[in-house]
Amino acid sequence: MRMKILLIHPDMSFYGGAELVIVRFVNFISKEHDVSILTKSVSKEIKKELKNIKIITPKTKNKDNIKIRKFLENFIELRKIFEEIYNNYDVINVHNFPAEYVPFIPKPLSENVVWYCNEPPMPIYFSKSIFSKILRKIDRFIVRKYLKFSAVADEFNAKRFEKIYGIRPEIIHYGIDYEFFSKGKKKKNRKDFVLIQVATLTPLKNQIRSIKVVENLKEKIPGIKLFLVGWGEENYTKFLKDYVKMKKLEDNVIFTGNVSREEVRKFYKMSDIALFPVKSQGSWLSPFEALSAGVFVIVSNQITCKDIIKKYKLGIVTNNFERAVLKVYENKEYFENEVERAKFWIKKNLTWKNFSQKMISLFEKCVDKNLQ
Repeated sequence: MRMKILLIHPDMSFYGGAELVIVRFVNFISKEHDVSILTKSVSKEIKKELKNIKIITPKTKNKDNIKIRKFLENFIELRKIFEEIYNNYDVINVHNFPAEYVPFIPKPLSENVVWYCNEPPMPIYFSKSIFSKILRKIDRFIVRKYLKFSAVADEFNAKRFEKIYGIRPEIIHYGIDYEFFSKGKKKKNRKDFVLIQVATLTPLKNQIRSIKVVENLKEKIPGIKLFLVGWGEENYTKFLKDYVKMKKLEDNVIFTGNVSREEVRKFYKMSDIALFPVKSQGSWLSPFEALSAGVFVIVSNQITCKDIIKKYKLGIVTNNFERAVLKVYENKEYFENEVERAKFWIKKNLTWKNFSQKMISLFEKCVDKNLQ
């Protein structure tokens, strides 16, 4: 059944992990379905990669610097457009907060809505502000009453989703760009032992923990270095750089800034271990991309993809990063073989074809139920 699908994402001006999922997904399904994207704005890089996809954006650009007002104005703009076009589509696929509200506030307009929940809007559940308390009540009400079809990437997110909303979502793993990251050979015969963390520099990604690993092991591992790859929040980046300077780690820790995916792959090919000491938000794709590039991964007990890594023995799940890094350093040949086994599993299981087919099945289930 050929469907007309409207995907809603609040803002695609930054090419992060959530945006990559959307690009790969819509490019795959657009061969058999008509797909449009409703969003506030789209970066030139994303626009260039989208093929045969209609992109719908508001004509006016919101330049308000007040966060709450900007949030509300952007939502209102998306809702206005949605009211004019929703009848043209068979399925509404919402991503990333507050996209899941667009079909339902101030009144529900469509029943054929499927939410791919990268993660619930956790900031409103952590914050004690009055605005967040109001949003929590609205959030639970909308999801419980109107969103009958939802999916998440893994068991951790499924349990978190069920705890918040009392609904069990489908589990549909993301795909990984295995072919891209596996290209090229690892650089060998190096004197340095290189760690890498690829992620936006924010407290939730916890780069300070990676830096402390280097600080604690620099006497035990000659030539230990750390690449911190990614754009950074201004205050957190300053904090990290000040810490590196204070601890005299300038020769050991390298900040690359925001780089292209080709450059990310290049840095992976230079690395021995990828560290992900992240908390329970984001960085789902990166460990599997690192493995695809031939880099062994060590992840935290909080990262949301930990259950997959632990179940299929794709890396080390721990909060004792120093012990894990030393273990890999002292048994390099063994862990190189482990990476090859992990690469084979990813190539077979974490494909965009698998992800897309399961999402389309969920769309069809949603449409069929509402036709009954």
